[in-house]
Amino acid sequence: MSLRSIFASLGKSKLELKPKPTDPHSEVVHATAGCQRFGHPEFRVRVGNKAIPDEDVAWFLRFLESRVAEGEKFSGGQSLQVGWMYTMLEKADDGFLRVMEPDMKQIPVHFIDSVDSTLMHLRNQKDVVQSLVPEIAPDFPSLQESAVVHLQYKSAARVLLTRAAPHDATDSGWWLTDLSDEHGAQDPSQFTKTSLYQLAIDRPDLVKFFAVPPGLQVVVDGPLIAVLGPEGEVEQQPGSCLSELNRARQARAG
Repeated sequence: MSLRSIFASLGKSKLELKPKPTDPHSEVVHATAGCQRFGHPEFRVRVGNKAIPDEDVAWFLRFLESRVAEGEKFSGGQSLQVGWMYTMLEKADDGFLRVMEPDMKQIPVHFIDSVDSTLMHLRNQKDVVQSLVPEIAPDFPSLQESAVVHLQYKSAARVLLTRAAPHDATDSGWWLTDLSDEHGAQDPSQFTKTSLYQLAIDRPDLVKFFAVPPGLQVVVDGPLIAVLGPEGEVEQQPGSCLSELNRARQARAG
């Protein structure tokens, strides 16, 4: 079963989840319960961000169980891609498999016992794409893939994100242009290649757009966020993630 199809079925969980902590800095550990019947270790995930919906945690546990039910075998030291996120599995002393994610702070990648970024990014990227009319499916890249960025991408306030079809398996298709540098936009010497992970570290505000499919562009210009297609601006569903984000940004600017 693909991640895309199982995520589309996300709904109210039938799994038992521990109550969310009252302390915003507390963490809750969740675990699968359906892997042992296939002779497979159970998974354990740590969630510390209270903004992550319970149903997203439940979905992730079901996703892991479904992969095992389909016959896949996982072990410590193995990688697992979830959305755009590259996670690692670590065998705990009690036999559980911990899901570890990058700390989103440094290169080389340092993995930590958490799935906060994994689930938040997956939710945000899905919600952005599902804001568009007509409905399209997310196209998740991998944080290991590359992107072409303007030399001033870290500080650029007005950016154009263009996603083309990837050239190869190492290319995400993303290209970041600084809209304030009109002349530099035509000068190849003003661009460089970096990893999507480095881009995410330097510009966490842009991560939510990374699953927008090839053939589309995202404009971030002050309070305005627009998605452009071959025929012009793509409609945003009223009340959707992008629509509400635009409304909030414009309210702050006004």
